[in-house]
Amino acid sequence: MTDRRLLLAAATAWFSIALLTVVLGPPLGHDESAFAVSARGGGPAWVYRSVGVTMIAEVGVALGGAEWQLRLVSAILGTGLVFAVFALGRATLSPRTGAWAACIVAGAHPLVLRSSELIGDIPATACVLAGLAVLAGELARDGGPRWRMLAAAPAFAAAFYLRYGSAPVILLGASAAALLWWRAVLRRPLVVVAAAALFAVLLAPHFLQSLHETGSLTGILRVSSNMPRRAYAGEGLVTYLTSNPFRFYGALVAPLLLCGVASLARLPADWRPRVFLAVVAIGQVVMLGVQSHAQPRYVFVATILLVLLGLDGLARFAPARLRALALPLAFVAWLGVAIAVPFYTRFLATARAPIASAARAIRADAAGRPCLVVAKAVTQLMWYTGCREHLLRDFTAVPPWSQFPVAYVVHIPKMSVQIGALLEAVPGHARPLPVDATGAEVWQVSP
Repeated sequence: MTDRRLLLAAATAWFSIALLTVVLGPPLGHDESAFAVSARGGGPAWVYRSVGVTMIAEVGVALGGAEWQLRLVSAILGTGLVFAVFALGRATLSPRTGAWAACIVAGAHPLVLRSSELIGDIPATACVLAGLAVLAGELARDGGPRWRMLAAAPAFAAAFYLRYGSAPVILLGASAAALLWWRAVLRRPLVVVAAAALFAVLLAPHFLQSLHETGSLTGILRVSSNMPRRAYAGEGLVTYLTSNPFRFYGALVAPLLLCGVASLARLPADWRPRVFLAVVAIGQVVMLGVQSHAQPRYVFVATILLVLLGLDGLARFAPARLRALALPLAFVAWLGVAIAVPFYTRFLATARAPIASAARAIRADAAGRPCLVVAKAVTQLMWYTGCREHLLRDFTAVPPWSQFPVAYVVHIPKMSVQIGALLEAVPGHARPLPVDATGAEVWQVSP
C-alpha cells in the first residue's frame, strides 16, 4: 500500500472507533464533568483546568449538553493525532515510517478508547507532535530553517492551552532541537527568534490570567503541577517501567517501545532526528514519572515517539518476512479495539452508575430549585444536577443547611459519608430519597 493509503486507512479506523465511543459513551467522568461545568458557568474557578478544553466543552453545551454532543468535537479534533504522527515520522525518519506509525496508533487501545473523551490529552498530543514535526523538519534542512518554522508556535501554544501539562515536553523538545541542530539555529537565528517570540505572544493571555487569578505569572502552572498525586518521588517512573506493557501501552505498541530503545544502540549516519525523538521521549517519561503518579495518557507523546523509533529499527534490521506481517497485525488491532468499545463503555457506565443514579434522584427532587450537594466527589453531581457543591473533607466546614432552599448529602461506594456523624457536626434532619439499586444513598437535609 502507498503511504497515502496507509494514512487514509489509519484515519478512517481511528475516526470510526471514535464515533463508536461517542454513540455508546457512558455518563461523563470526573474530569469531563468539570470541563462541562466550567463551560456552562457557575462552577468553581478551577484555574488549573485548561481553557482550551473548556472552549471545546462550550461548543457541546451550545449544541445541547448531551454526552454525545459534548464529546463530538473531541472526537473530531482527536483524529488530527493520526495526521500529526504521520507528519512527525515524515519529518524525522521517512514518510513510510510515519504512515505505519499512524496505523499502529490507530489500533492502540490506551489512545483510541480515549479518542472522544472531553479532556485535552489527545488533541494536545496531536499539537505537540505537529510542533515537533515543524521544528525537526525545518532545522534539519541543509539551508537552515525557513519562515514556515513559525508554524511551530501556534501548534505548541494550542497544546499548552489544551493541557497545561504539555509545558515540560514543549520546553524539552525546543531545547533538544536547538542543541542538536545548533548550526541551523546560528545559520538563520532571526527565524528562530521570531518563532520563539510568536510563541511568547500567544502565551501572553495565559500569563495575564495567571497574574490576575494567583498574583503570579507562573501561579497557574504551579497549581497544575501539584494536582496529580504521588505517594513518593518517582512513583510514576516505577509504574511506567514495571506495569504490564501490553495492557498499559497496547498490544502492538509494547514490543515497538522495546525495539525503539534497542535501535538506539546502532544509529545510522543521519543520527540527529533519532536522538531528538529519543531525548524527548525518555525525557518526558523521566520528568513526569518523578513528578506524579503514572497514567498512560500522561506519556502519550513519549509512547508515540518510541513507536516511531521502533518502526525505524524494524525497517533497518528486521527481515522482510516479519515486516510483511505489519498490515495484518494493524488490521487485527483496529478490529480488536472496535470490538472492545462496547465492553469498555459498559464497564465505565457500570462504574459510574452509583453517582449517575444519585444525580437523577437529586434532580427529580430539587425540581429546578437552587440546591447544594455535599459529597466526596462532586463534579459529576454538579453537572447532572445543576446544584452548587461542597467537597466533603471536614464535617465542621459544611455550611449551615439553612443557607440553601434544599440540600443533599450523597454516599457512593468507596466515597462513603456517615450521615449520622455529619448531622452531629452540622445539626439537621435527613430524609432518604429513593435511588436506583446501585449502591448510592442520597439524603435531603433540612435545618
